[in-house]
Amino acid sequence: MQTFGRQALLPGRTYALAFHGSGGYMAHVYFTADDLASLRPGQVWADGRAMSTKDFDELVDDKC
Repeated sequence: MQTFGRQALLPGRTYALAFHGSGGYMAHVYFTADDLASLRPGQVWADGRAMSTKDFDELVDDKC
């Protein structure tokens, strides 16, 4: 993939990311620039909220 111009998240916009994993696992994540800016060290954005990486691992284990 090749990109051009400024690469930045814009305020007031919602972004989406879709990804596929092994075994047919597919997920969608929606977030804003403010969501990501609110993350503290050691946190990730998943399931519409900030969570620790430990909580994320448990969430993924439950869904896979």
